[in-house]
Amino acid sequence: MQLNDEQAKRVAETLRIIAIGEFGFFGYIGGLVHRNWLFVALAVGVFALFEGAAILTLRQRA
Repeated sequence: MQLNDEQAKRVAETLRIIAIGEFGFFGYIGGLVHRNWLFVALAVGVFALFEGAAILTLRQRA
């Protein structure tokens, strides 16, 4: 799929917002509510995947 510069920026911003929201939700639930560090590790892993996807989306346009 070919994206122009503006579309790539919007997709990357959306991926970053999703990553931050997901990290906040699972980090809060896992770390504070359930005290289960597996949730926190899952949140970090998924955050890294979404952030990596955002970086790759922007790098394709460079």
